[in-house]
Amino acid sequence: MSRPIFWCCVVLGLLGGPVGATAGLRPLRFGVLPLQSPVALARLFIPLCARLAKALHRPIVFATAPDFRRFMARAEKGRYDVVFLNPYLYRRLHGYRAVARIKGVPFIGLLITRRGRHIGPLDPRNLAGRTIAFPDPDAFAATLMVKEYLRSHGVIVDTEMRPVYLRSQDSVILAVARGLVDLGGTWPWSLDQEPAAIRAKVRILARTKPGPEMPIAVRDNLPAATVHALQAALIGLTKSAAGRAILQRMRIPAGFAIATPREYANIPRLLNPCAAPASP
Repeated sequence: MSRPIFWCCVVLGLLGGPVGATAGLRPLRFGVLPLQSPVALARLFIPLCARLAKALHRPIVFATAPDFRRFMARAEKGRYDVVFLNPYLYRRLHGYRAVARIKGVPFIGLLITRRGRHIGPLDPRNLAGRTIAFPDPDAFAATLMVKEYLRSHGVIVDTEMRPVYLRSQDSVILAVARGLVDLGGTWPWSLDQEPAAIRAKVRILARTKPGPEMPIAVRDNLPAATVHALQAALIGLTKSAAGRAILQRMRIPAGFAIATPREYANIPRLLNPCAAPASP
């Protein structure tokens, strides 16, 4: 794909418009939560959409948004037919149901720092006043699960530390690697996408407990035949060389598995990471 066409795809995806639509057919719109920069997401998901479109014999277009809030607003208005988003935001989204999930990538939060930076014990005395970067207040693993982990250690991030929100996972990781912040919250999938030179500058301080893996959900009114075809195409990616190449690029070599809404039923619709830590 040439650079002008590639950037056209990214811009149209940000606007929520069609990319590569076939005349006379309404494409399925595949909305991806802005976990990373639009360019990084486009490089991963445009090939996936093209492969799925070939299997479904129907155009499927990549779309994202500038931030989590606008992504969710568009999803609530039905702007996306298929969404890839975190489990917490999925629970808050009405009119969609989970049909697939990432397979083999633990959904955990990572607390990271720059390699060589001394942090000390993760307690209120050592972390008071330190800067910590997150992608978005509603990032489940990177923000909420990391905040909950620190809360269990007696640290209320929003009142005792200096949180900053940088919109994307790669911005957080880069800020940590460059020493611009003391700490950062991310998750394994995004960290694995970074160049080796960046990963080498980052040290993992802590891992949260695992949660349900990232879901792919569809609008409730999507026809059953389309949903079944989409599920079969996602599961079938591991069965072809082209599909496996896409999965390797996405850092999910095990591919996708069937999912149901029941798997996410225990995730609360609202979390309060600012609450006082539980008494021992």
